[in-house]
Amino acid sequence: MSLDQYSFCPCGNGKKIKFCKCNEHFQEMQVIHRMIVGEQNVAALDRINANLKTLPSEPWLLAMKSELLLQLNELEALEETTAKFIRLQPDNPLAKLYRSLVAVVRGNTEEAATLMLQAIADATEALPPMTATVALNLMEAMGQRGMILPAILHCEMLLDMGGDMVKVASGAYDSLTSQTNANTLSRESLPSSIEYENAPYAERLAEANALVSAYRITSAKTKLESMQREFGLQAPILQSLLYCQLMLTDVESGGSTAGKIAAIASLPEPQRIYYQALAYELAPKISGVSVSEELCQYTIEDSEFEQRLTANKNLIPIAVDQLKAMLETLLDEEVPPKLAFVCVEPVLQEQFAELEASRSGSWLAYYGKQTDKPARLISLEPPIGSRRTILERIKKELDVGSLNRVLLEKLPSSYLSQVTASIMLRKQVAPERRLALNDATRQLVLDGFLDYPQECLSGKTPREAAGDTSLKIKLAALLLHWQGSSTSSLTDDQFKQLHQQLNLQVPKLSSSQDVLDFVGGASYFWTDLSDIDPNSLIQLMQSALSRGVTSIFDSLAQRSEQMQWPEEFKVSAEYTQLNLRTRTVTDPNDAEKLLKRIVELGKQLEVPIGNAVLERVEVLNMLGRNTESRQFLEQSLRENPNDPVLLQFMQMAMMRQQQAMRARGGEVASSQAASSGLWTPGQSDEPQQSAGGGSGGGSKLWIPGQD
Repeated sequence: MSLDQYSFCPCGNGKKIKFCKCNEHFQEMQVIHRMIVGEQNVAALDRINANLKTLPSEPWLLAMKSELLLQLNELEALEETTAKFIRLQPDNPLAKLYRSLVAVVRGNTEEAATLMLQAIADATEALPPMTATVALNLMEAMGQRGMILPAILHCEMLLDMGGDMVKVASGAYDSLTSQTNANTLSRESLPSSIEYENAPYAERLAEANALVSAYRITSAKTKLESMQREFGLQAPILQSLLYCQLMLTDVESGGSTAGKIAAIASLPEPQRIYYQALAYELAPKISGVSVSEELCQYTIEDSEFEQRLTANKNLIPIAVDQLKAMLETLLDEEVPPKLAFVCVEPVLQEQFAELEASRSGSWLAYYGKQTDKPARLISLEPPIGSRRTILERIKKELDVGSLNRVLLEKLPSSYLSQVTASIMLRKQVAPERRLALNDATRQLVLDGFLDYPQECLSGKTPREAAGDTSLKIKLAALLLHWQGSSTSSLTDDQFKQLHQQLNLQVPKLSSSQDVLDFVGGASYFWTDLSDIDPNSLIQLMQSALSRGVTSIFDSLAQRSEQMQWPEEFKVSAEYTQLNLRTRTVTDPNDAEKLLKRIVELGKQLEVPIGNAVLERVEVLNMLGRNTESRQFLEQSLRENPNDPVLLQFMQMAMMRQQQAMRARGGEVASSQAASSGLWTPGQSDEPQQSAGGGSGGGSKLWIPGQD
C-alpha cells in the first residue's frame, strides 16, 4: 500500500497524515514505509532505531517499530517498545492495542481485554486496522482457556460494529458456538437486562449502560459495583455487572454474580435456574460443583512391584503417550513413565456376564528406577464415589497402603468427571442385546449422578436433596448444567424422567416469547414444542444441529414429523430433520438411507453436500458395498466439483497418492493407473492403506480434518 498525505497516520491517533502533527516527518515516514513494503524489515528497523535516538518520543516511530517487531516475532523487544509507547502515549488507541497483544501472548486475558476495549473507546475517527488482529488473537486465547462465553460476547460486539469487523467476527462466532466440548449454556449470549424504568436506581443504571455502549467497560463496572453496594441485590444491576465482568474475562467474578442473580426470589423460576446453572459453569469451585483430586506419589522399593502391576486384571494398560504431556507439566519430569494403566472394576455381571464389562476409574503411572530417583507410582486419587472405590480396591491388592505417600498437588475437576465413567467391553455385543446394554449402562451413570454428594446441595446427593424446597433451584440447575454438557448421553425425554424422579418440573416456555433472550442456552431444553410455530421450530432445529445439542435431537425430529409444514419450508425442514436423525441413528443401514436422501435434498437447496457424501461413502464401505461406494463417490466428485469439502478431500487424497508414489520410487500400481486417479474406499492397493483404510468392507474412510 502507498503512503500519502491522506493516509491515516501510522501513529494511531485516527487522523490523516495531512492533519496530524506527525506530518512534519512525512518524508521519513515514506522512506521507512517503502522499506517495509519491500520487505526490508531489518533495514527498516535499523532506520527507526536511528531516528529514535534523536526523536525518542515520536509515536509514529514507536508504532512502526512495534509493527516490525511483531512481524519479526521479537516478543521481548516488542514488550519493551510497547511499554514505552503506552507510557508516552497513554491515550493512544494503537499503543493500547499493541500492549493488549503482548498481554495476549503472556496469557493475561483480563489485561488484554481491558486494553483492547479502551482502545476501541478511544478511537475517535476510525478503528486502527490492528484492532481486528488483536481481537482475533484475544478470542482465540479465550477459547483455548475455556472462556467461550466471554469470547462470544466479544464476537457480538464486533458484529455490532458493522463494516469489516463483521467479516472478522462471523467466522470466529461460528467456530465458538459449534465447540461441542463446551457447555451449551456458555455458547449462547446472555439474556437481555430486566426492565428497570421505575426503579430508584434507574438513572444511574442508564448511565452505566451508556458507558457499556461506549465500550468503557471498566468505568461501567466500577459504577455498577458502587450501585450494588448501595442498592443491594438488584437483578438489572447484577445483569449489567455480569456482562462487564465477562467482557473483561473475569469469569470467576462473573460466576459469583450469576449465583447472586439466581438467589433473587422475585425473579421467575426459569431465570433463577438458568443463572444458577451458569454460575456452575463459570465458577465451579465457588459455586460448589468442583471436585478436588489428589495427585500422589508412592516410592517403590519392591523389585516385584512392576510384575504385580502388569498381572493385575483390574488394571488395563494404556499408551504412555496419553499421560506423557500432562505428567511432564505436573511433575516437571522430562522422562515419560514406563507404564500407564486405567483402573477398572467388573460391572453388569448378572445381566451381561458374557461381555466381561468393566467400568473405568482413575489412572496410575509407573516410573522405573532411575540413576537419581527410585521407582515411583503416580496416582490420581478422587475424593469420593465409584472412581475412588475402584482405586482403593486396587491399591489394597497392590499393597500400596504400606508405601510412603507424598501429596504432589491438588487438581480441580468437575463433578461430571466423577459420575460419567465409561464402560469397556471385552466381547462383542449381539445386535439383539444392544438396547438392553444401553439401558443398563445408562442406569449406572444415573445412579452415579444420583448418589454423588454435592457441595452445592449442602453435601447431600441429588437423591437426598429431592423434595427439599431450599435446594430446589440448585438441584434443577444441576440437571440443566448436566444436560448442557458434552458428557451427557441422555436424551431430552430421559432428562424429563430424571426431573420427575427428583420431584422437579422442567420449565415450559412458549415460543411466542423470545425464549433465547429470556434464558439463554436453556432455551434449547425449555422451549415448549407442543405449540411451536413452523418458523420457530426450523430455527430451533437448525441452531441445535449447528451447536450439537444432541440431547434434544430426537424430540425435535419427532416434532418435525408431526408439524404441518408450509410449502416453502418443506424441503428445508426435511433436510434438517434427517440431519438430526443421522446423529442419533444406530443402524448403519438406516444411516445410509438417511444420508442418501440428505444428499438429494442438499442439491435441491443448493447447499454444500460434501460431508454427507463422505459419510455415506464411509457407511457403504462399512456395509461391504464397496463398488457402490466407489461409484457414488466418483459421481459426486464429478457432479459437485466446487463443493469445499469434496475439493479438500480430492486435494488431500492426491497428496497422499503422491506421497505413496514417492515412497515406492515413482512406481504406480497398474490397477490404480486404470482408475480415476483418486483413492476411494474399498480399493485394496497401497494408497488405500496409506490413507488409513483397511481392506474389504471393514475399511475406514479417511476424511480431511480427522485423525
